[in-house]
Amino acid sequence: MPLERASCQAPDQRLISLQSTCLIAHCFAAQGLSVSDLLNATGLSESDLEQPSRLITPAQEQQVFANAARLANSALIGLELGQRMRISAYGQLGYAMLSSPTLGQALEVMLSYPVLLGSYFRLSLELLDDGLVALSARDYHESPQLRLFNTELCLSSVKAMLDDALGQPLPLSAIHLSLPAPSHAEHYPQAFGACQLLAHQDAERLVFDSHWLDAPLPLADPVTQHEALRQCQQLQERFCAQQSPLVVSLTEQLQQTLDAPPSLEQLAGRLHCTSRTLRRHLRQAGCGYQQLLDQLRLQQAKTLLSRPHLPIYVIAEQLGFSESASFRHAFIRWTGMTPRAWRQRQKAAEH
Repeated sequence: MPLERASCQAPDQRLISLQSTCLIAHCFAAQGLSVSDLLNATGLSESDLEQPSRLITPAQEQQVFANAARLANSALIGLELGQRMRISAYGQLGYAMLSSPTLGQALEVMLSYPVLLGSYFRLSLELLDDGLVALSARDYHESPQLRLFNTELCLSSVKAMLDDALGQPLPLSAIHLSLPAPSHAEHYPQAFGACQLLAHQDAERLVFDSHWLDAPLPLADPVTQHEALRQCQQLQERFCAQQSPLVVSLTEQLQQTLDAPPSLEQLAGRLHCTSRTLRRHLRQAGCGYQQLLDQLRLQQAKTLLSRPHLPIYVIAEQLGFSESASFRHAFIRWTGMTPRAWRQRQKAAEH
């Protein structure tokens, strides 16, 4: 039951920071490797790396990754780089996670700002059987030749972030890969600890016991988190390219009709375009109609759940669900917990 928090920003439209590129360049320089060669065909120069506020495209970063994989001549480079990407490297996103009350809430913060995280996967939280939970990565959308590199970079960097947030290693039950087990799999315990590796799965996953979601974080601080979240929102808006006016209008229409959301065809009629045109604009924005509707419903659900005396069945009605059970199932799919549990966790965090 996944929690979908992927940005509606199309991968080739968004802008990202120099964070990963600078880290790789620093590693290359420390090993006596050529930083100039690392930046080959990217349109970047070594002087650009001295401007931390500069933004680049995912295509530029992927070229850096391809150069790094070729020049380093090591199958472990994705894992090693991920382990070096500590939570402080993510700026305000890292601070917002560190200052969260629990690990589950830190994960919620991470998944709320996919553009700041800079992943090439759609990340979500899934409840599994036997009291396990998984941070899952799906929908890889870059070079097939770099898939293993990007997979190992993603999983090992997220593991490093969660370890930093907890102040101790997060014990994993398993690693899932959609690919075959790599020839260097014996090095995985260095990045992930002693856990089972399962290949040929339907997604990439970090699997761990669900009780860790309630683990308190040692650096929790509500004031720090409030300020960090405010800056995260500002940064995410800055990093995103401007949305299509048609998608903006569609979003406004949906926000006003969540209690009885119109179909895509009905929205197209209201916006004086064809449903095909509307789908194309949504696809260019990196999302589909149902995904956008779910995101808006989740935002409104959290707002309504923060009102402690508002019955959950009323919230379900206001979000267009015919019965509370349907809303409950949808909310579990979005967040990994029931509406009641989410409300109780938020209440506990306020005290």
